[in-house]
Amino acid sequence: MAVLRVTQGLMVQRVLSNLNAQSRRILQLQEQLASGLRVNSPSDDPIDARRAINARAAIARSEQYLDNITEVNPHLLETDASLQAVLNNLQRTMELTVEGANGTFSQDQLETLAEEINQILENVLDTANHQTSGRSIFAGTRTTAPAYTATRNVQGEITAITYNGNDEDILVQVSDGISLSINENGPDVFQSPQDIFQLLIDIRDELRSGDQSSLQNVRLAELETARDQVVQGIARVGAVENRVERITTDTEDRIQQLRSVLSDSIDADFAEVVLNLNAQSNAFQAALSAAARVIQPSLLDFVR
Repeated sequence: MAVLRVTQGLMVQRVLSNLNAQSRRILQLQEQLASGLRVNSPSDDPIDARRAINARAAIARSEQYLDNITEVNPHLLETDASLQAVLNNLQRTMELTVEGANGTFSQDQLETLAEEINQILENVLDTANHQTSGRSIFAGTRTTAPAYTATRNVQGEITAITYNGNDEDILVQVSDGISLSINENGPDVFQSPQDIFQLLIDIRDELRSGDQSSLQNVRLAELETARDQVVQGIARVGAVENRVERITTDTEDRIQQLRSVLSDSIDADFAEVVLNLNAQSNAFQAALSAAARVIQPSLLDFVR
């Protein structure tokens, strides 16, 4: 059986090694106390370190989704407000058309109604060209230019409207694997199935010509159709707003859960760290005292 020879050098080496290990442990506990983290490097706890990395990545991704939603909300709100304005204009147009079709107004009165319809037409065109942060909201993905261009006669009145945008959706990612279309394309709201611009032009011109039969038998029904298509647009925007609100709540809850996972993975328990630090410091002091007795003897001590 081999016998390990314990020399003075071996004893000194072991003592110093143990002291170094205890010093590293004290340093680690002091670092935890200073940083508030139990895991300051992957080597402290590889499993929890990996869990923390995944949690941080998920939090960053979720916060980016919230930033995307923050950009989306003004677009949706202004689209909704614009469509409400168009609906109000159509309601006023309905009232004026009914008045003009009842057969009791003089031609001068019909001219006055036609002038108000002309102003409503201008208002609807301005609304259709509304911009948010410098981007047209009804032009599809061609947001840098007005959605519609008007052709005017020598008096400056609108005689035709041309759409400049496209029918593509503006998609925004709001969660993992979920992208929402946030825009209403102009033709879906203003021209299909009823061309609101042409309808207003026809009503204006028929009031001026005194064509009350067409106003009563054709235009009122077309106004109902136009109003329904705008209401459908408002409903679509409202549905997207509701979904965005639910996704926002879910994302905020998810971030809170991920932060709890992150905290559980790497945060230090201050009371426990202080307790361990005190115990380790006491142990280190005791080890220093023992080391002093081991290392102190020299050759002269053995000669005496």
